[in-house]
Amino acid sequence: MQEKTLIETIGAIAKGEDVTCLDHNIMQNTLVLENKEPFPGYHGQNLPSEPVPMYLYFVTAKKYSAEKVMRMTQNIKAYFPHSFDGSAGKICIYNDTYYCIRIRELKSFEHIAELQSCYVDEGVRFLKKKNINAPAVIQIRKHFYLEKLDTGIYHDLEEPMMYYIQIPFQVRWKMFTSITAHIKNNVDNNNFDAALGAVYMRDILDVVRIYANDLTLDKLKFLKDKYEQEIVKQQPALTI
Repeated sequence: MQEKTLIETIGAIAKGEDVTCLDHNIMQNTLVLENKEPFPGYHGQNLPSEPVPMYLYFVTAKKYSAEKVMRMTQNIKAYFPHSFDGSAGKICIYNDTYYCIRIRELKSFEHIAELQSCYVDEGVRFLKKKNINAPAVIQIRKHFYLEKLDTGIYHDLEEPMMYYIQIPFQVRWKMFTSITAHIKNNVDNNNFDAALGAVYMRDILDVVRIYANDLTLDKLKFLKDKYEQEIVKQQPALTI
């Protein structure tokens, strides 16, 4: 039997989602955003039966580096009594940019203020509360733990419904959304959510993150071919 190829590294993901401010269970006069539909392109049984905070964004008063957030999160995990994961991020809403700590795997809304307080103890300053309910482009620096399934095709071992297909070039966000819309309008099986990413290996691996249930290797190869074809068509405009 062929030995599995496992890859542990870091990288980034950019995704488009609607965000809204959270009003309960947070530290007073702080801005916490949530996305109630974290994978808007996929329609299936991906949401838990009981309401839990799937993805939260603790908006900070200034930018903290990915390494700084990683170190603070590691420190907090040593004493915070509940499971969670935190990553550095940036949220673009129209012409405004907000820096944040993306929180996932927190099991209850009741733990949010306590977790915020831990980050304050680590030196974080949070942005003051404001009313936000808008579409956003969210960029996250994150850890990847992947299994290579085929050339340019990877499975996320921490989030089983996530896969990554390599694309030949880095593309602009607007171009990516246009290409994704075109593909989804011209394939039979279009029930998937897509995001744009980069995985840091020896070279930077540009990828599309695919989120869906029951994805076979043949389906992933099909989507990889479709993205490659559409991106190559746009090659003259690919620089960012």
